[in-house]
Amino acid sequence: MSDAVVIGSGLGGLLCGCILSRNGYRVTVLEKGAQTGGSLQSFVRGGIRFDTGFHSVAALAPGEPLYQIFQPLGLMDLPWRKVDSPDEVVVDGVSRFLPKPSEVPALKALSPLAYDIGTDFSEEAGTGAALWLRSHGLEEQLYLGVPLRLQSPLQEVSLHEFAHITYHFMNGSYRLEGGGSCLAQALSDQILSRGGEVLTRKEVVEIAPATPGQCHVRCADGSLYQGICVSDIHPAATAAMVRPSLRPSYLKRLSVLRNGTGIFTVYIKLKPKAVRYLDHAVSINGLLVHFGHPGPDGFARSVDLMTHVEGPVADREAFARSSIQKTSVRFPELEDAVEQFWTSTPDTWARYTGTPGGSAYGILKECGRLSLCVVSPRTPLPGLFLTGQNLGLHGVLGVSYTAVRTCSVILGAPIINQMFHFTS
Repeated sequence: MSDAVVIGSGLGGLLCGCILSRNGYRVTVLEKGAQTGGSLQSFVRGGIRFDTGFHSVAALAPGEPLYQIFQPLGLMDLPWRKVDSPDEVVVDGVSRFLPKPSEVPALKALSPLAYDIGTDFSEEAGTGAALWLRSHGLEEQLYLGVPLRLQSPLQEVSLHEFAHITYHFMNGSYRLEGGGSCLAQALSDQILSRGGEVLTRKEVVEIAPATPGQCHVRCADGSLYQGICVSDIHPAATAAMVRPSLRPSYLKRLSVLRNGTGIFTVYIKLKPKAVRYLDHAVSINGLLVHFGHPGPDGFARSVDLMTHVEGPVADREAFARSSIQKTSVRFPELEDAVEQFWTSTPDTWARYTGTPGGSAYGILKECGRLSLCVVSPRTPLPGLFLTGQNLGLHGVLGVSYTAVRTCSVILGAPIINQMFHFTS
């Protein structure tokens, strides 16, 4: 049995660990924090469980791309629940619901791109999404109206990103009873059941060559691990730990890649029977509203308000109260319904994920130069591989794509094609 060391226990790292453990590797996952899952983590405040970065997913119906990845891994056995209502977009006080792609002829033409599980760098895929929408007579404010699904700034969003994310959410979304931590636990359990380890409070500080095709991985506590290495953290942060340093041309390539903006979130505990629960997401002039799981009375117990921000937030409380006030155009009862609230900022994300500047979605995949913004799973150090949102698209679907891509490089395409029933 070969050994594999996975740095970081976000979705990408856990998926790679799960796939490798199913193919003869003894996997050790090293997580610097106290909890696994990355942005799948949840936390409890005021007796309410909140999710950090996971609220709903798309493309999970039979025949859709995420189902194609999750079903062979047994992840469709988790308590997924279909959301019947589409996303709601409020612009200038007017509320509308996103249509299904089948109802819009121009969007139907995106189906081949949306269902391509590979990485499409064609000229069309690299087109700016806003430009493409305008050229087809479609309203940007509606179709790009749920910006928290997409990277920021929006003008950088490519048709590739729009097709793989918004297109699938327009076909419907799913929520997971128990939240994102339930998914992280299911993947961890699979690794453990095959003789692997998932270790927390293990901060990696050095990666060095070992035997041919393997790495030494050293943690801050002095512990040492050896095997092929898969890093689920930012490529620049990974490269900074390699000794001796990787070649200058590779480091320069990483240094010129831009990172997207961060997210400010207000986590609100609601007063009893104050706000009716809504299953679907609501975007209000760019601010995304997502209710937590309801109580038995049908009222919401909590709600998250999320918005893209650039740089640090000087006054968190003022920004939070401004976010709450902005929701009044759609939820006038919310201001008086707040019992307690807590916040997270890009600084919070930087602390927990190690992403430079607290960028929520990592390296920007800029339209017009898409192929130049995607990093290969291979690195110049034999035996060191990369995975995660920085190599491709963000979100559950994007990260799952990338994990499969990384494992295909390690295991070979024939094994992955057979495992996931891909056509070569």
